[in-house]
Amino acid sequence: MMSMTFAMPGMWTYLKSMGATVNYIGWGFAAFPFGTWLASRYLRDSPLGQIKFITKVPDGDTEKLGKVKRTKTKPYGRSAYGLLMVIAITGNIVYAMGPSPEIALIGRVLAGIGASAIVLTQRYIEFSTGGDEVVVRSRMVMFGAVQAGGAVAGVVLAVIVGAIPPFAIVNHELSSQPVGALVVAALYLLLLPGVYVTYDAISPKKDVIDYVDQVKGEIDAPPTNYMPAQRLGVLIPAIVYDRGQARPSSLPDVFSTAVVLVQYFMLNNIVIGIEVAHGPLCDDLYGWGALDTSITYLAFMAAMLIGIMLSLSLSDEVPCNRRVFGSFVMMFVTFGLMLQPATPKEQYIGFLVLIAACYSITDLALTEIHVDKIGEEDDSRMTASNKQMVMSWLNSTASFTRMVSAIITGYIYSYWSESNHLSRRPYAVYGCGFGVTLLLVMMTVIFYKRFTLRQLENQVVPPSKMLEPQVINCLEAQEQQ
Repeated sequence: MMSMTFAMPGMWTYLKSMGATVNYIGWGFAAFPFGTWLASRYLRDSPLGQIKFITKVPDGDTEKLGKVKRTKTKPYGRSAYGLLMVIAITGNIVYAMGPSPEIALIGRVLAGIGASAIVLTQRYIEFSTGGDEVVVRSRMVMFGAVQAGGAVAGVVLAVIVGAIPPFAIVNHELSSQPVGALVVAALYLLLLPGVYVTYDAISPKKDVIDYVDQVKGEIDAPPTNYMPAQRLGVLIPAIVYDRGQARPSSLPDVFSTAVVLVQYFMLNNIVIGIEVAHGPLCDDLYGWGALDTSITYLAFMAAMLIGIMLSLSLSDEVPCNRRVFGSFVMMFVTFGLMLQPATPKEQYIGFLVLIAACYSITDLALTEIHVDKIGEEDDSRMTASNKQMVMSWLNSTASFTRMVSAIITGYIYSYWSESNHLSRRPYAVYGCGFGVTLLLVMMTVIFYKRFTLRQLENQVVPPSKMLEPQVINCLEAQEQQ
């Protein structure tokens, strides 16, 4: 997670020093998640193997209908994990020592491929629980907390190295970004021997797999194997699963899950657009360097954590639909206030904080709604398998957005930064978010009732809280008059 976030605040300053144009910033943000996604396509099915539904029933064997089977896949052990760490080390060194923007982007792709080992880490944690659902959920929350801490630590590293003046080693000048990449590579190198020696339970024996299957069927853990999908790792989906408030209902609501996917896609477009444009905007409008940009991005990450804590404190009293609506309205108003020719830097920092907090609140609520609308099968094994499949759609949506939208945002910012469009750049930057948040508010109003959790919607009021019929005595009423 550190290798993902340390480069975000100061990437534009680094690419600009090598002669890159502003449209490169989008490619720089998309390179890392692309590498992670590319490698996770091969790693996500290990070591359990991919789940497939049986569609063809043998003659006279109707008992197999509705069951699932596995494909035979070779589990990835510590050798594969060590290889991925070596690739991550190589990628960070290439990013630090690359002579051109193109080489730096290749380094970010390699770093993303190496960071895809997070998939194997999640599998390791799943099997370390022995199939106990409660233990799985609690350990996944711990895992998400570590990932969130790593994401924040990466930005803290960017702030520290941003305060170091540039210096030269062997006729090669090192600024904040190369130093940060070398520090991350050194951390990988430091952990490589210990991981290779101790990381042996990723290839469990057959009796362990059979035991987990017998006890629990499919592991009911957050299927967040796409690391670039979540800025704070698996923290938010793990919290949703651990709290148990959102459970698959008896009847699936396919329409609501589709609406949530659309909203999640649009929401991530807004946030990735802010992240990509953050560096060039701070450089162009305020003349900030890597240090100032990193400090404001650290406030952005801290506001996400504050939003999660605020959402958890309100989740018992405030339903999901109200949290979603309130967050979207706040984002709409915040973007509307930014639609002006020039904004003071203090107002811009407040804009980052509000948007980040609202994003976390909405992300948590939409995840709860998405899980709640999936639907429960007769077989618990099928329910867990279906839940993993549908939740992977949510993560794939965020992964796709993080790659494609980053590239598009870079070109949009480049177009409106030209001299003949410069006066309208603030309206283009904030106008897109303003329009998207308006659509999100309208969608939430239309589907407001559909965003109520199903178990709360169908909850029967206990007798102690039911209203007693009112008895009116006409004679007593006449005497009182």
